[in-house]
Amino acid sequence: MKKLQLTFISLFALLMITSCQGNGKQSEKSTAVTEKSDRMSTNQSTRRRGPDYQALKQELQLTGDQEKQYDALLEKYRGIQEAGRTAWTGADGKVDRMTMFEKMDELRKQQSAEMATILNEEQMKQYEAFTAQNRRRRPGYPDELMSRLKSELQLDESQWQMLKAVNKAFEKSYHDAHDFYHGNGELAREYWQRYDKERKNALKQLFNETQYEQYLEIVKDVTPQGGH
Repeated sequence: MKKLQLTFISLFALLMITSCQGNGKQSEKSTAVTEKSDRMSTNQSTRRRGPDYQALKQELQLTGDQEKQYDALLEKYRGIQEAGRTAWTGADGKVDRMTMFEKMDELRKQQSAEMATILNEEQMKQYEAFTAQNRRRRPGYPDELMSRLKSELQLDESQWQMLKAVNKAFEKSYHDAHDFYHGNGELAREYWQRYDKERKNALKQLFNETQYEQYLEIVKDVTPQGGH
């Protein structure tokens, strides 16, 4: 049974990667002029983007002591992010977006946990609303949605592990196509929808009929990502 599960996951991952490579070849001519500049700008755009915590600070109406702790905490996590960039960047100078998004999610949660020791309850609500609105979403299903699927579909351990593998294969394929859709929101949506269809087809084989209907209802409002 375990061998069959691994085979299923491997075949799905191969399907996603092959699709990515095939679509990339079709798009290669149309992106030849901009592809080089896109790659060069990836690191720059990664550094530029992110929540403007300094603007938020004005809204929080911090005390003097809170402001000092707030600034120190932001500086701490800026340093951690900068130190981590070498681990996200390959020898070719390209960012490993899969790793970057995973690590940024981890750091965001850690920063929020520490921020809760500085801010009062009302300030923390403002902070959490701000970060939720301004953070860059990962293309795969977020942790909260994955947990909901596990609970409401009553997945057994085997199904749960395979759901995580399929979702990760989807996310990797979308990230691997980044050079082709970067900066083009319409093309990014096309890639996302194509891979999402393959993700759904794979999960249809994994879930029973009732689970699959529940799954489609739960994810019906999940939308494609932009072309950043």
